[in-house]
Amino acid sequence: MLLLANIKKELLLLSRDRGGLLVLFVMPMLLVLVLSLIQDNLFRASGQSATRALFVNLDEGALGAEFATRLAATGALELVTELAGEQLDTATARQKVFSGDYQFAIVVPAGFSAGINAAAEAAVRAALRNEQVALTSSRMLIFFDPTVRGVYRTAVSNALQRGVLGLEIARKSKAFGRLLPEELQRSIDQQLSAYGAAGLQLELPSLSADWSGETLIELSEESAYPEKYTTLPTSVQQNVPAWTLFGMFFIVIPLAGTLIRERQEGTLTRLMTMPVSSGSLLLGKVFAYLLICLLQFGLMLLVGRYILPLLGTPVLELGAAPLALLVVAISAALAACGYGILVGVLARSYDQASTFGAVSVVIAAALGGVMVPVYVMPRTMQQLSVISPLGWGLDAFLEIFVREGNLLSVLPRVAALSGFFLLCMFFAALLFRHRRRGM
Repeated sequence: MLLLANIKKELLLLSRDRGGLLVLFVMPMLLVLVLSLIQDNLFRASGQSATRALFVNLDEGALGAEFATRLAATGALELVTELAGEQLDTATARQKVFSGDYQFAIVVPAGFSAGINAAAEAAVRAALRNEQVALTSSRMLIFFDPTVRGVYRTAVSNALQRGVLGLEIARKSKAFGRLLPEELQRSIDQQLSAYGAAGLQLELPSLSADWSGETLIELSEESAYPEKYTTLPTSVQQNVPAWTLFGMFFIVIPLAGTLIRERQEGTLTRLMTMPVSSGSLLLGKVFAYLLICLLQFGLMLLVGRYILPLLGTPVLELGAAPLALLVVAISAALAACGYGILVGVLARSYDQASTFGAVSVVIAAALGGVMVPVYVMPRTMQQLSVISPLGWGLDAFLEIFVREGNLLSVLPRVAALSGFFLLCMFFAALLFRHRRRGM
């Protein structure tokens, strides 16, 4: 009976903690929902979901459009041919990939149809005559964002290869069907001229075995970066800033915990009776934990620069804008501290703060591209990723590390992180002041 009474008591206490119940049941559901949606689209890496790519068609003939149709038929690519109602040109496509708005751009050159048709005819004619010929391949250009690596990029390359192969086979088959009667007649005429009708022993033209393997289209991949940026990004440049941000925002748990413990132990009550403003009390915590975040950031950079290379990874390249890097780090740390203050003011217990804080940070990290790059996510999740402060911080760090950005180029992300900090502090101060009046 005593055991049943204890069970009943615990259930009654839990039922009165509506916030705790919300955290216990809703937050795990949100975590499962978000991560499942994001990681489900990793099937895109095997070509089972379409990837958006810019498509610039400079060809005067019909093969450029036919190639686009074949690419779309593979199901692995969704081609974007115009932006804001205007047809794409090469410079615009390259700039869009360089800025990270798109990950790939395919450029079909001028004279593509004429070059492919001429090469296909030359290849078939040489094969029917059993001759050797030096073919000139038509060069198709693919601009790519160097931040896109691994299986995802391989899947896009495979889709392009399938499209190219289908186009080449179609052109060679058409040329073969047109040239075969001509070559038969030419062979008959040669034999009649040499032996006469009485001595004619018809020999059909032989077809060399490797005629179908001649490459008509050369896929040329180039970085969308200007020529002066020749170094490709590494996994270290992606992972160090990503998980540094994740660690920064996990400061929500100890920061919120101090607020809750002070409230539960009566320390906060004693502080509020003193002639100290609410803002001063909160800002004191912010600046203390800001120093901790910056120390954490510095240690992670040292790990990337000096420890990871000892384990066989590339050295972390920090870009050429140290001031911009410091400003981004400070704004990200402030955003993390502001969020921790807000959670600490809102939560009624340490369990609420720790569960809600941890799960919300994991969700924000997933949405922001820390665990899975944003470009791999489904379209809906990509649109939601813009609300993640970890995504803003990661974009800013990659802008500096990978895209050789400066303070001006990261200013929009810095403004977003700073605005998030101010918004969190505003609502935290309102709630804090309200509770102070009620004491």
